[in-house]
Amino acid sequence: MESIVKRNIRDLDYPLIFVMICISIISCIAVYTSTYGKADPATGNALLGIPPHILLRQIMWEVLSYIVMFVMMFVDYKSLAKWHWWFYGISVFLLLAVFGFHRVNGAHSWISLPAGLSFQPSELAKVALIIWIADYMARMNEREYPDYSLKGLLPIFGVFIVPFLLTLKEPALGQALVMLAILFSMLVVYVQRKHLRILVTGSLGFLIFFMLAVGPFGNQTIQVLTHQHILHPYQTQRLISFINPTANPTGAGYQVLEAEIAVGSGGVFGTGLLRGSQTNGSWIPFQWTDFIFSAIAEQLGFVGSSLLIMLFLIMLFRMVKVATSALDDFGAYVIAGSIGMFAFQIFENIGMNLVLSPATGITLPFVSYGGSSLVVNFLSIGIVLSVSLRRRTLRFD
Repeated sequence: MESIVKRNIRDLDYPLIFVMICISIISCIAVYTSTYGKADPATGNALLGIPPHILLRQIMWEVLSYIVMFVMMFVDYKSLAKWHWWFYGISVFLLLAVFGFHRVNGAHSWISLPAGLSFQPSELAKVALIIWIADYMARMNEREYPDYSLKGLLPIFGVFIVPFLLTLKEPALGQALVMLAILFSMLVVYVQRKHLRILVTGSLGFLIFFMLAVGPFGNQTIQVLTHQHILHPYQTQRLISFINPTANPTGAGYQVLEAEIAVGSGGVFGTGLLRGSQTNGSWIPFQWTDFIFSAIAEQLGFVGSSLLIMLFLIMLFRMVKVATSALDDFGAYVIAGSIGMFAFQIFENIGMNLVLSPATGITLPFVSYGGSSLVVNFLSIGIVLSVSLRRRTLRFD
C-alpha cells in the first residue's frame, strides 16, 4: 500500500488542498474583522462574549486542523471500517457524557476541557455516523445476495436514531438536521431506483409543505407553534423570526434583521475591511460564529461573498470527483456522507444570513470561529484526500 501512495502522490487532489487554504485565509480575515475593536480598552479583555486573543486561537486551531488533515491523508481510509463500531460507541458515550456538564447558551452541547477549552461531541458523532453507515452499505454491496429492501435499511435507521435523538435532547436542532442531511445523501447513492423515487418524492413533499407553512400559511404556523409547544421556546422564536422577522425585532428577530442589513449594505464591492457599520459597530451578536457570512458580505460585498461561495462549490466538486474514482464502495460512501454534511451546513448557514432559511445555530464550515468543528471538518477532508491517494488510476509505468 505504501508503494501505491508513493506512485499516486502526484495524483493527490492538489486543487482541493489549494481551495481549503483559500477558505482558511478568508476565515482568519473574517474572524479578525468581525471582532476587531471589541475589547475593553482598559484591560484588553474581549467583550460581548468574544474569547481573548480570538485571532491567535483561530490560527492555532487552523494549524492543528491542517496537521490532522495531512496525518489522516496518509492513513489508509479502509482501516476506518475496521473500527466503525468503536467510533460509533465512543461518539454515543460522549453524547451521553455531555449531559453531565453545565449548559452553554441553554444547551448541553459542550464538554469542558482544561485551559478554558471545550469540545462538541455532536461534531465527532457526525463523522462516526458516516463511517458506520458507509461500512454497512459497502459490506451489503459485497454480499452475494444484497438486501436493498426496507428490511435491509433497518440497521441503518437503528444506528442513526440514537445519536440523532441524543443530539435533539441537548438540544442542538441544527446538528440533528445535519445528521439527517448525511443520512439522506448516503441513501441517495445507495438505494435502488424504486426506493430512490420514494425518497425524492417524500423530500419534495416535505419541502412543499415547509414552503407553504412559512409562506401563505405563515400566520397559522405561528399560532400552532405558539400554542402546541412542539419545539423548545427559543427554537419556536427562531422559526417565528424566519417567517416574520419583524414580529420581534428586538428579540429573536434582532440578529437576523441586523445580518440582513449587513449583507445589503455591502453592495457589489463591499464597504472595505474594518469599515462595516454593522460589523464594526457591534450590531450583530456572535457574528464571528453563526453569522460570519454577514461580515464577509458587508465588507467584501457581492464579489467577495460570491468568491467564497465559488470556493465552496469547487470544494464540493472536487469531492465528487474523488468519490467517482474511489477504489471501493466504502470510500465513495464516506465522501457522499461528507458532501451531504458540508453542502447542507453551507446552504443553511448562508441561507439564514440572507433570511432564506431559519436560524438553527449551524456554523459556516471552515470559516466560523471554532475548535472542535474546524478540526473535525478538516479530519473529513483528510479522509477525502486519503481516498484520492488510493483511487483508481490507469498507469503504464
